[in-house]
Amino acid sequence: MALFLISALVVAFFAIAFALQNDQLITINFFIWQLEQQHLATVLLITSGLGVLFGLLVTIPTFLRREWRISRSKKQTSSLEDQLIAKQQEVDSQTRKASTLRHSYQHLLQSLDLLDNTTNLVSDAAVPRTTRALLQQMKMQPLDEQSKAVAILLIDHQRQQPTPGDLKKDHALWTEIAQVLQQNLTVDSWLFSNNQGKFTCSLTGLDLKAVTQYAETLKLALTDGPLTLRDGTQTTLDVHIGGVVTDTEHPTESEQLLLQKAEDALAMANKRGRNRLRVVWVTD
Repeated sequence: MALFLISALVVAFFAIAFALQNDQLITINFFIWQLEQQHLATVLLITSGLGVLFGLLVTIPTFLRREWRISRSKKQTSSLEDQLIAKQQEVDSQTRKASTLRHSYQHLLQSLDLLDNTTNLVSDAAVPRTTRALLQQMKMQPLDEQSKAVAILLIDHQRQQPTPGDLKKDHALWTEIAQVLQQNLTVDSWLFSNNQGKFTCSLTGLDLKAVTQYAETLKLALTDGPLTLRDGTQTTLDVHIGGVVTDTEHPTESEQLLLQKAEDALAMANKRGRNRLRVVWVTD
C-alpha cells in the first residue's frame, strides 16, 4: 500500500510539472469536430487518463475471474475442512466405542480368569480356541469381507544388552511391550500373552501383503527407539515376528496347523538375523 501511494505521488508530480511546462494553445480536430484554443498539457493528460481507464476496463474481467476462483477455492477449502472435521469426529467416536467395547471384553475375560496377570492381556491358552472360532466364522461367512481372512502373528523379543535375570524388570518390560503393541492394534485384532515375554496377535480381514505391513508396523513400534520402563531405565530390543494368513482362497480348518506354521515362520525370522519378520500363506 505504501509503495502504491509513493508511486501515485511521483506520477502526480511529473504530471503537474508537465502541465506547467506545456501551456501552448492548440487546435484539436476529430472527425467533424474541432476544438480551438486547447492547452496541449490538458489534451495529453486527458488522453493518458483515457488510456489508463481503457486499461482498467480490459483488466477488470481478469481481476473478477481471479477473485471468483479465489472465492471458489476458499469455499472448497472450507467445505473440505468441515468434511475433515466431521470424519475426524466420526473416527474419534468409533475409536471410543471400540475402546469401550474392548474394556468391557477385558472385564468379562478377567471375571473368567482368562487374563495374564503380568500384562493384563488375554492368556495365550485361549489362542487355539480363538483361532478355531475365527476359522469356523470364515467358513460360515465366506462373503463377509471382515471374516474372509484370518491371520496369526507371533511376536518374540530379546534385549540387545542382556542383564542378569531380574523377574521384576522382566515383568516391567513385558508390561511396556504390551502397552506399545496395544497402542498400535487395529480394532479387529486381539493380543495374547504367555506371561513369559512372548505375544500372539490374531486379526481378520487382511491379505498377506497387509498382514506383512501390519507386522512391520508392530516391529517398528518396538524397535524404533529404546523402551522406557516405569523406573526410568531404557531397554533396546531385537524383535522377530512370524505370521501366517489363511483365507477363503487358501483355506485350512486346522488351528493346530495354523499355529505350527506360525511357529515355523517365527523360527525362520530368528534365523534370518536381527529384527526380521516372515509371514506366509497356509493352506491344507
